[in-house]
Amino acid sequence: MAQQPNVEITEATRPRQALEPGPAKKWRSAKPGIPAGPADVPQGGRFGHAGPDPGWALRLVAQADLPSDDPRLKSVLTGLVMARASASGRAPVPEDIEVALFLCGYGETPKPELIERREKWLAAVPHEKRPGEAAVADVDRELIVNKMEQIRYAYRLSDTG
Repeated sequence: MAQQPNVEITEATRPRQALEPGPAKKWRSAKPGIPAGPADVPQGGRFGHAGPDPGWALRLVAQADLPSDDPRLKSVLTGLVMARASASGRAPVPEDIEVALFLCGYGETPKPELIERREKWLAAVPHEKRPGEAAVADVDRELIVNKMEQIRYAYRLSDTG
């Protein structure tokens, strides 16, 4: 629409360009104990080492064909699967269940020491704050991150040496 001849336009009545809002200011919580980023999340010791998707271990163990329906065994296996996955820095995969079953003494030729250790872990489950914690504490972190063949080989060597 054109300007009316009797209306004078001044600088104050001209349309102004609206300014875009500036970038957001950085914000951090003032409360202690609230992590501000991934680097602030405590790890190690009582905090453990959380993996990217430890809840997937529950699903993998629930769907796996296990040698026993004992809920204590499921707790031990879940703990071992979560520990192996987080030590490797990835989400749980089906190979983690194979390794956990082997470490519990289920395999082609079960070793008496692994079966003994499994019974100790199963007996500890009802008394643990986080079921499977004794199993995770017993297994060497350097060993559990290896491939299945390397773990079998390490246990074969322990027989001869």
